[in-house]
Amino acid sequence: MKKALTVVSLLAGAVTAYSQGQVYIGDYFNTDFQVTVWSPQVGSPGTSQTGNGTTDIPAGTQTYTGTPLGGSASGATSPSDYANGNLWSVELYAAPGAGDAASSLTGVAGTTSTLYTTAGNAGLWTGTQTATIPGAAVSSQATLQIRAWYNGGGTFTTYESAVAASMPAGQSTTGSEALGGNQITPPDLPGPGNPGVTGGITSFSLISIPEPSTIALGVIGASAFLMRLRRKQ
Repeated sequence: MKKALTVVSLLAGAVTAYSQGQVYIGDYFNTDFQVTVWSPQVGSPGTSQTGNGTTDIPAGTQTYTGTPLGGSASGATSPSDYANGNLWSVELYAAPGAGDAASSLTGVAGTTSTLYTTAGNAGLWTGTQTATIPGAAVSSQATLQIRAWYNGGGTFTTYESAVAASMPAGQSTTGSEALGGNQITPPDLPGPGNPGVTGGITSFSLISIPEPSTIALGVIGASAFLMRLRRKQ
């Protein structure tokens, strides 16, 4: 009798695990979703820009003044080396339910990847697996988002650690959709305008915060300029 109960319990646990909602997180060769991660915008590095461009899926009309992250495996290792795809990471963030605020989302374990190091795939991430969303059942809605950051070659392993260190980082818009799993094919990440999608994940640019030394130099320069004006008056 005890053996039978044990088998039943194991089977129930397996069914529960198998019934968790899933989503495909690839950013390459998708038929209805492909976005680009951009470096900080020239002239306004402290402001993130979002929206799909003409080469994204679905296509949009947004233009970016930065460059797509990655596209090379060589170069410097500084936060301003946007070409070396190995220095930049992305991760899926999610929460059960539709329309959740970005602040309520958490990173999904096992979904961190880097940017491509091949020129033709600059701006796209390498992760192409199916991700299981904790606490979300098959066919239920989940809110999803992509976050990217400078990893420093392994120094910053999470988005939060990069932000805390004032490293370039950014996040996409959010999108909600019904998840797959348990004989339902996991959908691609939610793109704006796709059937059954609320909102939608689009391309986005990172935010770059000036280093303290740069800020200090700016303050000194401004002070010197004001002193000159006073002397002239």
